[in-house]
Amino acid sequence: MKTQIRFLWLPVILLTAFTVISCKKAVINNGSGSAEFSINMPASSGQLKSASTDSVAVSYQLLVSAEDAGGNAVLSDKLIPLYSFGTGYVSDKVQIPAGDFKLTKFMIVNASGAVLYATPLSGSSVAYLTTRPLPLKFTVYSDKVTTISPEVLSVGDMTPSQFGYASFGIQVIKPLDFYTYAILAYDNSQIAAPVVLTTAQVSISNGSGWSYSFSLVAGTNHLIIRGGSDKYTFILSKDGYATQTLSFTSAQLTAATLTNPLALKIPAVSSTTLTMSFQPGPDAGKDAMISNIDPDKNFGTYTYFEASYMTAESNLTVMRSRRSLIFFDMSALPKSAVIKKAVLKLYYDTPLPWDSTIYASANTASYVKPYGVFQQIVEPWDEGKVTWNNQPKTTEVNQVYLYPFIRNSNYIEIDITGLLVIPAANALPNNGIMFKLSSNDRFKGFRFCSSDYADATMRPRLSVQYSVN
Repeated sequence: MKTQIRFLWLPVILLTAFTVISCKKAVINNGSGSAEFSINMPASSGQLKSASTDSVAVSYQLLVSAEDAGGNAVLSDKLIPLYSFGTGYVSDKVQIPAGDFKLTKFMIVNASGAVLYATPLSGSSVAYLTTRPLPLKFTVYSDKVTTISPEVLSVGDMTPSQFGYASFGIQVIKPLDFYTYAILAYDNSQIAAPVVLTTAQVSISNGSGWSYSFSLVAGTNHLIIRGGSDKYTFILSKDGYATQTLSFTSAQLTAATLTNPLALKIPAVSSTTLTMSFQPGPDAGKDAMISNIDPDKNFGTYTYFEASYMTAESNLTVMRSRRSLIFFDMSALPKSAVIKKAVLKLYYDTPLPWDSTIYASANTASYVKPYGVFQQIVEPWDEGKVTWNNQPKTTEVNQVYLYPFIRNSNYIEIDITGLLVIPAANALPNNGIMFKLSSNDRFKGFRFCSSDYADATMRPRLSVQYSVN
C-alpha cells in the first residue's frame, strides 16, 4: 500500500526591525529583527488540533535550524511554541540579525516529541515532491518584512532518512504544573485580617536560562512551567511593596495542588505615603541633548529636552536626529523610602500639531503607534561632555512609550515608575533616562523644556510618591 503524501504550505514571516533609510533600495545593516512563523492548516488536516483548552499549555512546537552565509548557526534546533490563532497557528517571535541565511531544518512536533511534518533536505528520497527542498536561502533586511514559504510533508510512517535527516530525535520538554496564590501577610497581630489575597507579578526561572513571568489574580492560580529542574527561583513583586526573592524545589511545586496551593507571601506593613518633587534649575539639573549632525559636540546647556527627526537647516538632503538625557538626584529621599509611583511632568512652549495623515485618532492610543520612548540609562555620563558619539548605553527593560497627544494645557505627565523601581531580576545601574524616537517615520518628534529653560516653572518636574515603613 502506497504511503499517502500530503503537502502543507506554511508562510514563514520574518518581522525585521524598522529603520528609516534615505534611499528606496532596501539595504542590510547590522540591526536585528524577529522571526514569526505563521502556519495556515488546511481543513482536512486534523493533526494539529489542540488537545487542551488551556491557553497556557503549548501542544505543538516548531523545530528550526538556520545558518548564516558563513555556515555559522543562528538557530540551532530552536524549539518555538505554536499557539492557535483563528483558523491557523502562530509561533512565538525569535530574534535574528539582518543578513543572508539558509534554513536547514524545519519540523512540526507535538507535546510528546513526535514529528508530524517536516521539510525534506535536497538529495533525499522524497525531496522531488517539493519544489524547494532545504537548505532554503533567504535574506533578512532591517527595513522590510521578509517572507519565506517552505513546503512540508506529512511524516506518517516514513523514516528520517527519507527526508535526509539522521534522526527526528529532539529533547522533549515536560511541563510542571502547580497551584499558587499571593497574599499580603501582616505581622501585626492587632490587624483584623492577617492574610489578604492579592494580585501580583511573579517571574520564575530554573537557573539554566529558562524564565517566564506570570500575572497572578487575587485567588488560586494554575501555573504551568518548564519541568526538569530541581530548584526554581521566584521573583515576586507588587506595586508599593518590597520585591521578594523565593526559592522552591520541584517537589514542593509538585505538591502544590488545587486543594493545597503554594502560598507566596508579600510582607505588608503599615506605612504613610508621602510625596517629594524635584524640579532642578541650570545649576543643579543634569540634562543634555545629543545630535547626529554634530556627533562630537556637547549640548549640556541646551534649553530643550527633545527627541526629533527632521531636515537639518544647513543641508536639506540630510536628516537630523536628536535625543535627550536627564537624571534626577533623589538623594534627598529617606534611605528607608519605598518608591510607589514616579511621574515625570514635561512642559512645552509650542503645541504639538495634530496630523490626521499620521495619527489614527486622538482618543485611541491603542490604535496609534508610539513615536517616543523613555529608556533607562545603564552607563555613567557627564552633562558637560556627553555627545552623540559617546552616548551611554540604555536598556529596553521596562521602557515607557510616548504617544502623540493633544492637550489644552502646556504640559504632559508620564508614569515612569518602572524606570526607577527596577525588579531584582533586572537590577541594572540606573544613571537616568534617555528620551528618543521609537520610529523615524514622517514624525518630526517632541520638544519639551529642559532644566536650562528660562522660565523656571516649565522645567522638567519629577514627583515621587513613597512610603517610609
